[in-house]
Amino acid sequence: MMVDQHHDIFDSLTRNAFDFLERGIAEFDKTPKYSVIHFCAAVEMLLKARLMKEHWSLIVSKPEQANLAKFMAGDFISVTLEDCRARIRDVAGEDIGDEAYGSFRALANHRNKMVHFFHNGLENDEKAKAQIVAEHCRSWFHLHRLLNRWNSYFHDFSGEIAHADRAMKGHRQYLAAKFKALAPELDAVRNAGGKPKACSACGFKAAIPDALDDQIASLRCLVCDHTETQVELECPHCGEPIVIATEGYATCEHCEERIEPEHLVDALTKDVVGTKDYFETGLPANCGNCEGYHTVVERGGHYFCTNCFDIFDDIEQCQWCNEYNTGDMEHSYSVGCSQCDGKVGWEKDD
Repeated sequence: MMVDQHHDIFDSLTRNAFDFLERGIAEFDKTPKYSVIHFCAAVEMLLKARLMKEHWSLIVSKPEQANLAKFMAGDFISVTLEDCRARIRDVAGEDIGDEAYGSFRALANHRNKMVHFFHNGLENDEKAKAQIVAEHCRSWFHLHRLLNRWNSYFHDFSGEIAHADRAMKGHRQYLAAKFKALAPELDAVRNAGGKPKACSACGFKAAIPDALDDQIASLRCLVCDHTETQVELECPHCGEPIVIATEGYATCEHCEERIEPEHLVDALTKDVVGTKDYFETGLPANCGNCEGYHTVVERGGHYFCTNCFDIFDDIEQCQWCNEYNTGDMEHSYSVGCSQCDGKVGWEKDD
């Protein structure tokens, strides 16, 4: 496939996805059933658009049987959400994460029910509608994060992304009644010394923190059930206070500069001895989950990955390369760690 032709298909798929997303938000009040269907289609199309940047055949159910002529004519079976995640991970080397996948999977399950079963009176069922909006909020939160991470591929659609984000802010009004009903429970949290924070997904100040230390906390929102880990710090570019959630890739809301895991490492270790030469503490360490290189720092008696935001109880030294990693290093002399292939790999290369 010619480069221009490939770009045109990617462009068309992505524009179609944002059209579906806009419809999914705008038509929610009158036709919530079709809102779910269109919203879910938009999420899946944007994930497929990311796969398109690797190769067009990856969005065909069986790539080994992909036929360009049939693909161009739209005569093919598209990849499933599960396979889409697997191919983004295995081919592109970027896992979308369990929380994002779980959110997209829940949305898809709801979509399947909408397609196959008749939902009478859904337009007037406020409780059911609130659940749908909560699903939309969680899915858009994770999708928005992925689009930000994949900025190099989707930079031409920054206007559409910003427009969708603004539309989602209005969409969240359907959760206001639930937030109001939670007032007694949130007051009880405050009276017990807790401090509910603003949820990154729905925007309501109903996320209950379980603090790791004064900068890092895991939160669960009582309004939309979104869970996340937040890091509070000063933007490394403009110095303004910011909150980063779920992963170490973000854009500062003040200066619009990109923030990446290495910025978080610097911010979270600036007063820690031994983090520059690695000899005294073995930090920053490597993450065995996301394979982040020197992304793990020590905070609050635990180890925190500034890339995937996972929290670990300990780190261990690789028996082959001596790098510190999260995860079990029992057999690392033979098979290596996240950053080496161990003795077996060394002998194979030799």
